Parts: sequence; structure tokens; C-alpha cells
Amino acid sequence: MKFLGLGDNVIDYYINTGTMYPGGNAVNTAVHASKLGSEAAYLGNLGDDELSEVIRNALKEHMVDFSHCTTVKDGTTKCCDYTVTDGEHHFAGVRLGTNWSGPMILDQSQLEYMKDFDIIHSCCNAKMEADICKTGRLPAVLTYDFSVKDKYRTDKYLTLVCPYLDLALFSCEPMEEEAAFHFCRKFHEHGAKHVLITMGQAGSFVSNGEVLVKGEVFTVNPVDTMGAGDAFLTAFIINLASQGWKKGSRMTEWALKNALAGGARYAAENCMIKGGF
Repeated sequence: MKFLGLGDNVIDYYINTGTMYPGGNAVNTAVHASKLGSEAAYLGNLGDDELSEVIRNALKEHMVDFSHCTTVKDGTTKCCDYTVTDGEHHFAGVRLGTNWSGPMILDQSQLEYMKDFDIIHSCCNAKMEADICKTGRLPAVLTYDFSVKDKYRTDKYLTLVCPYLDLALFSCEPMEEEAAFHFCRKFHEHGAKHVLITMGQAGSFVSNGEVLVKGEVFTVNPVDTMGAGDAFLTAFIINLASQGWKKGSRMTEWALKNALAGGARYAAENCMIKGGF
């Protein structure tokens, strides 16, 4: 199984401890896919500053191919600042540097390269929404993380992205089943085949357009919750793919329940280490 993380790479900097970790949704998911046994790659623009070496070294260490990335001359690596207390991280700001290396604009050679993958994952933070239509024409299952901000949930934005998605992920405040059902409907109507909602310690929901399935959590005393959502998502995707998930197909209720459990278990394990992975 070949997994591609497409888009963003960042440094997660913990202000109160003075430590930094490689991150970004696309990098995190590619690394987790590799740890879960997939042949994994990352595709995106990389800076050529000192911080970008932290990203490169992490990808090498976890056997994630990044040979098709573009290095931006004098490009700077995005840095996200956090405070971490009792394992919980709190966003404090972002620094792009003098010449942020992103976003990547896909050309024909990169699209040819992407034809060989079974799964392609990207997210709103990659700022590549205008290019998602290109990836939607590829044979891979296409998944996308919309994160938490309302600006990525407007009709205009959803029209750019949802028609091409096999899975749309949203991070949300806790909600009841009826509210989750109505929440998912909007994104199905825009074209997404499956909609996944993660709610932290309140669990998760996933909809295939016909049934809504509730997922539970595995409770731990976390060392660090950074990247728990990315860990959950990757394990969920890999589990579904191992059950025969293909582009355009609708997965069964049983398959979705199994994938939710696998995602929750893996995310709990990831909370016992520092950094996104």
C-alpha cells in the first residue's frame, strides 16, 4: 500500500520548554503511514533554512521518501508556537519567516508521480485547495483534513474541494448524534463520500452518507496530545484501505466501526510520546 502526504510541513515549537519537533499534517500522516507498515512519501515545498533540516532528518529516520519535493531557494520553514501544560498543547501563534516555502503548485511531472499511490492525503493548511481538482482525477483514494476553522467550511471553499474527496475530516467540539448527522449532511451534499468528525476525548463520528457510526476513545494520561488527530486519521485510513477501500466506494458500517477503533487505539499510543510522532 502506497501512501502520500501532500502539502504542509512545519516546526512545532514549545515555548515553555524551548523544544521543537517536526510536524505538519502531511508530514505527520506520511510518517504514521510508514510506522503502520505502508510505503510512504511526502510531497511539498521545503525551505532551505536550518529548520528544514529538522523536517528532512525526520523523514529520513522514518523511511518516508521525499525525493520529489521542491526546495525553494532562500525558502523559510513555517513555525507554529505552542505552550504545553500537563500534556495538552495550546496554540500561541505562527511564524512564516521572510520567505515561506509553501504552498506547492502541482505540475504535470508531479501528477504523473502521484499516479502510483493508493492513498493521497492533504489538508487546508497546505493552501492547495485550487489544485485538489487535479489530484481528484488520479486513481488514489483522496482524503482531506479541514481542521477547525470556519473559513474552511464556507460553501465557496467546500465547492473547490469536496467533489473530489473520498473522506473529509473535521475537528469539532463535542456534539450529539443528531447534530453530527446534520453536520455531515452538508459535506456529503458538496460531494464528499465519507465524513469523519473527531472530538478529542468525546470520541468521533463517521458517516458514509447512509449510516452514522460513533467511535469511542481509549483513555490515557497523555504525555503530549500534539498530532493525536493526525495519528487517528492515518490509522483510520490505513485500516479502511486494508479492508478494500477504493476510490469512489462506500464502506460498510462494520468496516467503519473497525477503522474507528483502530484509529482511537493508535492515537492513544501516540499521546504517550512527545511531538507529533
